Amino acid sequence: MQNLWVLTEERPKNSVVKTILEEYCREYNAAISVNDSLKIKPIFANGVFTFDYAVENISITDIGKITIKIVSGNSSFVDYLLVRSENVPDDHSVSGILMAIEETKTGDDGSRNTAVYQRASKFVYIDNYCPNAKKYMLYNEEMTPDAERMPTATNVFGTGMMLTLGVRFIGKTMGSAFKAFTSIDELIAKKGEMHLPNSTNVPILIKKISDNEITVSGRLVKNDTLSHDPNIGGLSLIGATLRKLGWQGKITITRHGLKQEYITKTRGRNKGLYLFAKLGMSLDGITMPANVSMPEAYWNYSETSEKVASILLHLTAQYAGIHGIYENHAGCERGYYRRGNGSLFALPKKDAAGVNLYLPDLVLRNDTDKEIYLIEGKKIETLSKGLEEIEDYGSIENEYITPDYPAYKISRWLSIFGGEKAALPHPHVLLYVAAGGKVILNPNAPAAIKSAFRAVGLAV
Repeated sequence: MQNLWVLTEERPKNSVVKTILEEYCREYNAAISVNDSLKIKPIFANGVFTFDYAVENISITDIGKITIKIVSGNSSFVDYLLVRSENVPDDHSVSGILMAIEETKTGDDGSRNTAVYQRASKFVYIDNYCPNAKKYMLYNEEMTPDAERMPTATNVFGTGMMLTLGVRFIGKTMGSAFKAFTSIDELIAKKGEMHLPNSTNVPILIKKISDNEITVSGRLVKNDTLSHDPNIGGLSLIGATLRKLGWQGKITITRHGLKQEYITKTRGRNKGLYLFAKLGMSLDGITMPANVSMPEAYWNYSETSEKVASILLHLTAQYAGIHGIYENHAGCERGYYRRGNGSLFALPKKDAAGVNLYLPDLVLRNDTDKEIYLIEGKKIETLSKGLEEIEDYGSIENEYITPDYPAYKISRWLSIFGGEKAALPHPHVLLYVAAGGKVILNPNAPAAIKSAFRAVGLAV
């Protein structure tokens, strides 16, 4: 029997996984039965973590198991891949990928370029590896519902390009303003109608210079490197849309601000260069490196990152009803902070004194025992750095957590991944996950955390 495998760089959310599986059933005419209490459970075998998570309380016709695996992208990776296969997908394989899903909670009130352009470029990138996978932009809006806003011009323009490329939208109110482009002239005209930025910025403008050349202006330099991610996304999205609409001539990027020495030094190893080369786009005044090619592998299993331990801790706690109120797992999207009244809040970069606000990778709230756990995730080789960092949590505790949760006792911990230690590496380490999957929980761990790990099969 076929199984479904959800591959993700993110800490998988119950609601998002449920939405993806429901969309799979709509697309492939499968019947689905979902219990409202869908759960994600870490899988242990003989006391060893398998690096897999089972999706419980859901059944789909002709599908056996539904399993989540944490992966890492090698460059520009979407948030979720859905694979249908009898066996576990081989590392790096793109066989059996049915759906590619980018999840975002960023709306027009956040960064417009990040919400539209930067994320959309991931769909351009993945076409090199699995062009037949169905592509989705999933809006997991946690703040103001999208329907309550008037869409910005950037939103309308970027969404139109994604629709042209065949991207489907979930959780976004698709009013009459959002439609695919039908011609190159329409695309150019629509961009020309948009408000220009102030004079210190380089506007993104599309101009048809001749029957064989279109120019697209946009700043790509940041800190003397090709690393302006929103504009890399925006310009590659424009290039892909032009190609989709049938443009076969030159596409030249102007006013980019890049220098030849940097481009030469990269030897073609840069996300922007991968995308521009794939789309046949050139940089004005720059000689592009020869033989620019995409990385061979699109993804790999994530069994070396510190987030292996911090996500395991998060999902085990969640399975037992212990809530996460903030998360910023390594390589994952930074979450909102949940205040005591239930509202969500984007934590600032500075504290009240103007000093950098040091944030944990995970904050858990145990309502039964009135406890809050601040956890810093680290690899075994950076344990000492983690011990230093948890000493800097005074501002988040004093300015946010204590005022919001005055009745809760706060404690600071580390989650550690890597190596093959026979014992817990330090008294402040709450959870240690060895490279082979052996899990050691601190004997002085809070009772609720011990109970949570017992519930998923770890002998504590």
